[in-house]
Amino acid sequence: MSLFSNLTSQLKTAVKSNQKFIILPKNSLCFNFLKLLFLEGFISSISEINSGKLLKISLKYKANGSPCFTDIKLFSSPGKPQYIDFIELTKLAEGAVIVIVSTSQGLLTNQACLKRKIGGTALCSII
Repeated sequence: MSLFSNLTSQLKTAVKSNQKFIILPKNSLCFNFLKLLFLEGFISSISEINSGKLLKISLKYKANGSPCFTDIKLFSSPGKPQYIDFIELTKLAEGAVIVIVSTSQGLLTNQACLKRKIGGTALCSII
């Protein structure tokens, strides 16, 4: 979880300073999270470098130069996971934020959890 916290912190810092890419150590949770961000359109690419030990994340910006996301807020910490059930997810569906949830079916967005009618551990929200 500390590598995940480090990833989200570096992503926020990179977006605020308009960096084009960041390089981080590869971790399965982080890699799956980044794949989800790519599928949702928040980052432009993920590539493995240095024999697959590092990940190069290319950040995505809109035509006017603003980032595709402005903030990532963590819900869970290593010692205190925050579980969220299907009913709580329905309340979050009304907002414009995307919540990343770790489920028994992998990392999913709140919309995907609603379609499958499942809950899990809320990792973060992306604004």
